[in-house]
Amino acid sequence: MFEYPSLAFRNKKYIANYDKKRKSFDVIIVTGDAYVDHPSFPTAVICRLLQYLGLSVAIIAQPDWNNDENFKVWGEPNLFFSINSGAMDSMVSNYTSASMPRSKDRLSPNGETGLRPKRALQIYVQKIHQLFKKSTIIVGGVEASMRRFAHYDYWENKVKDPILIDAPANILMYGMGEAIYPKIINWIKNEDKSSFPQIPQTVIKVKHNSWQDSIKNKYTILPSVEVCKTDKSAYIELAKILDVCMKPEADIYIQQHPKGDIICFPPTAKIFDEEIAMMDNLKFNRRSHPIYDKPIPALEPVQFSVQSHRGCLSACSFCALSLHQGRIIRSRSKESILNEIRDFVKHPDFKGIVPDIGGPAVNMYGWECAIGGCSRRACVYPTICKNLKHSLKPLAELLKAASQIKGVKKVFLGSGLRYDLIRDDEWDIFEYIIFNHVSGQLKVAPEHFDKKVLHLMRKGENADFGKFASKFYESCRKHNKKLFLVPYLMTAFPGSLEGDKILIKKVKELHLVHEQIQEFTPTPGSIGSAMYYTEKDFDGNKIWVPKTRTERMNTRSKLQNKNWELRFEN
Repeated sequence: MFEYPSLAFRNKKYIANYDKKRKSFDVIIVTGDAYVDHPSFPTAVICRLLQYLGLSVAIIAQPDWNNDENFKVWGEPNLFFSINSGAMDSMVSNYTSASMPRSKDRLSPNGETGLRPKRALQIYVQKIHQLFKKSTIIVGGVEASMRRFAHYDYWENKVKDPILIDAPANILMYGMGEAIYPKIINWIKNEDKSSFPQIPQTVIKVKHNSWQDSIKNKYTILPSVEVCKTDKSAYIELAKILDVCMKPEADIYIQQHPKGDIICFPPTAKIFDEEIAMMDNLKFNRRSHPIYDKPIPALEPVQFSVQSHRGCLSACSFCALSLHQGRIIRSRSKESILNEIRDFVKHPDFKGIVPDIGGPAVNMYGWECAIGGCSRRACVYPTICKNLKHSLKPLAELLKAASQIKGVKKVFLGSGLRYDLIRDDEWDIFEYIIFNHVSGQLKVAPEHFDKKVLHLMRKGENADFGKFASKFYESCRKHNKKLFLVPYLMTAFPGSLEGDKILIKKVKELHLVHEQIQEFTPTPGSIGSAMYYTEKDFDGNKIWVPKTRTERMNTRSKLQNKNWELRFEN
C-alpha cells in the first residue's frame, strides 16, 4: 500500500504520514469531495500526479467555508493552491433537477449532505485569495471546465460570467490534467512577470483589451459576455462554437468582459497522448483516506473498476462531456490495463471481481478516425462516419484477456453499451460480451424514442430500439440465458411536448423496466442547456421547452403512475 497524503478534514487533522519537521508543502489541494485514493476521483489523480512529479502535497477536504482556520491548517504552499469543487459541479451535487436539496452526497462520508457549499469553486477561491493574497491559485475540474466561458445557470435562470470573473485564480485548467500540470509547474517555477502564461488547455483572465500584442497564433473572438446576456441568438451561437472547441486544431478563443477578457488556449495532440501515458504511472490504494471513520458511498461500486479510455465521439446535446474531455478517443494499451488488474490480486480487499472496464462510452475503446479527425467531429451523428474505425473486437479481446488473469474470477461491463453503435456483422461479438461480462442486466441508454426529440438530442435518431430489444431477447432464448435490458430514459428535454407522449407509448409497448428516468437538467456548457435557455434549437427554430414544475414532472409521473393524466401547461 502507498503512503496516504497529509489530509485535513473539517476540524480534524490527519498527520500520521506528515513529517513534522516539514514547515510547508509545495502544493495544497482544496476540494469539495472527501479524499478517496482512487483513479476515478479527480483529487486523488491530482495528488498522485504531483507526488509523481516530486512535489510534496497536502489536502484540505471539504473545509468549513465559514471557518478560516480550516483553510489555514497547512499554511501557505511553496508553489500554489490547487482548487476543485469535486468530481461533480457543486450545484448538481447539492440539488436535484427539481432544485430540491439532495438527500445524500455519495462523495461525502456516509453520504452526509451539507459538507460543500453551493458554487464551491467560487467560494473556495475567494476564501484562499482573501487569506493568502500573494499565493498562486490553479483551478480545475468539471465545475471550472464547464463554466470557463459565459454560461447559462439553471438554478439562477440567467447567463452568468465566466468563473474566473468571480473566482480570482491565476490559471484555469480545463479537461483532464495529467499532461497539463507539468507545464503549469514549469511556468510557476520560471514565471516571467512581463507576460502572461500561454499554456495549452488552460484559461486565463487578462486586463480588458490588453492581449492583442501577445497572442501570435490564430484566435477567434467569441460573442462578448455582455452580448450573450442580452441576446439569446448570440448565446446559441456561442454554444455552437464551443461545442467543437475541445480539439487540438482549435483556435485560441477569446471572450471579452469589462472586468477582464477570458483567453482559452486549445489542447494539442501531444498533450492527449501524454495524458494517457501518464495514467499508467500513477498508483493508488483504492481506499478512502484513513482519517474517515465512515465509508464514502461512491467508492464501493468502483473500487476495482478500470478506466480504459478518455473522450467520447458522441455529440449528445444534453451532455457536456465533449466540452470537458473532447471528441477524440484516447485508449490505454491493452497491456497497461491488464497490468493494473494484475495489481488488484495483491490488494487485501480484492475478491476476484472486476466490476467494470470502461469509459465515457464503453463501445468506443480502441476506436479512431482513419483520417485523423475533421472540423465537425460528428463521428456517430446523424450516422456513423465512413472514416471511423469502429469495432467491438478490441473491447471483447480486452475483457477476455482480463478474465484469464490468475486470481480474477469475473470481469463485468458495468458501464453499459451504446446499442445503436453495435454493427450488424458483430452481433456474435456482442453476444460474447453480454453472456460472459454482463451480470444479469445490460444498461443501455436510448434516452428517448421519438425521432424529433432524438434529433434535438443528437443521439441515434435512426436507431430502432424495439428491433434491438427483440434481437437481444431472442439471443437470450437461443443461448438459454436470462438477462434483462435496463434502459435509461430522459424526459422534459427541450422540444419534447409531443415526443414524451410517444416515449410513454413505446415504454408500454415494449414492457420496459423504467426505473432509470431522469428529467433533463440544464448544466453549464451543453448545447441542450442553451436550447433550454433560448427556447430555440441549434438551427434557430423556436421550440417548446418544459419549465414549470408540472411540465417537467408530467412524463415521469405518467410513466410511474398509470392514474396520472398527462397534461401540459401553455
